[in-house]
Amino acid sequence: MPRSNQKLAFAEIRVGIFMLAALLVTGFLILNSTGSFNPFEKKMKLKIRFESADGLHAGADVQLAGVSIGKVEDVAFLPPDSKPGERIEATLSVVQVLDRKPISELIRSDSNAQLVATSILGNDKMINIIPGTINGSPVDDGAVLQTSPSIGLNQLTSTGNDLLAQINKLAVPANEILNKANQGEGTLGRVINDAQLYNSLDGAVSETKLTMTKLQTTIDRINNGEGSAGKIINDPELYQSLNKTVAQLEAISADIRAGRGSAGKFINDDQLYNEARDTIAELKRSAEKISSIADDVKSLTADVRDGKGTAGKLFRDEKMYDEAKDALARFNTTISRIDSILTDAQAGKGTVGKLLTDETLFNSVNQTANNIATFTGEGTKLLDDFRKNPKKYLRIKLAIF
Repeated sequence: MPRSNQKLAFAEIRVGIFMLAALLVTGFLILNSTGSFNPFEKKMKLKIRFESADGLHAGADVQLAGVSIGKVEDVAFLPPDSKPGERIEATLSVVQVLDRKPISELIRSDSNAQLVATSILGNDKMINIIPGTINGSPVDDGAVLQTSPSIGLNQLTSTGNDLLAQINKLAVPANEILNKANQGEGTLGRVINDAQLYNSLDGAVSETKLTMTKLQTTIDRINNGEGSAGKIINDPELYQSLNKTVAQLEAISADIRAGRGSAGKFINDDQLYNEARDTIAELKRSAEKISSIADDVKSLTADVRDGKGTAGKLFRDEKMYDEAKDALARFNTTISRIDSILTDAQAGKGTVGKLLTDETLFNSVNQTANNIATFTGEGTKLLDDFRKNPKKYLRIKLAIF
């Protein structure tokens, strides 16, 4: 009997251990199914800093573009010597892998974290992180993310109070303007209370209606083909003519694009373009030369006007002018004398006249010239004979007694 009692105790212990293990597994599965508890999942720590926690607490949800990726692990105060606007530091615990991608590919150095209200009253907060861009670099464990201020109920209330204050300030002058307008003061008051202005506006509206009626009548006549405008719009022959003209213009344009005809060659011929460009270049060079010549002429004219150089002195120096005048007078006198000498010579006067008109002197001169020619000929013969036979002339006969 005691032996069987001992066996029953061991069986109960085994059943209790089995039930405990089953409860633990069931609890783990329940917690794991919620997605908030996974002891085997690796986490990454990130930090954000704000001026005020504004209801943020540990365990608050952390989202990435609206997708839950972790929880707020801790919310703590920073030292008093921290940067302005950084009084609260929140430590975030987020997953390292999201959709089979490292979370660092989505959360980058240019990502931005913001406090977001989870209720209408805005008492509970969560952290929403905006994914980064390719311009940012992947974040490491313990990185501090950039933050932007959140808009809470207090901020909305403060903004609403400021807006109401501004509206109250604007309401006072608006009230004064409306009171003056009701009393007929100012431009707005006259517009509202002046019956004559109303009558003028009423007349303008009536004239506008009449004008619109006339315009509608004119449009109806045009649609019916009446008048010049009606014929232009409704005449099919005019449309056909315009269509033919457009077709001809298109054909001309096609010929020009294809390089046919004078206009086509002028537009598409590269050689003509090059020749025109060379001609323009030559014209530019010619213009530059003409400009240079004009500058030289201008400079020369200025020198002449100032009496510089030979031409300037010729035009400006009175002494040179007088000398030139005297030289011309002497030249004229010399010409007169030469003319007188030639007249006397033709008349046979003087030595020159006798030389030109006396035939006896001419014959004597002619005879003298003949004699000189004869002497020259005889001398030439004598020299030739001397060269040929010099002994004939150099023989010396010596006789003694």
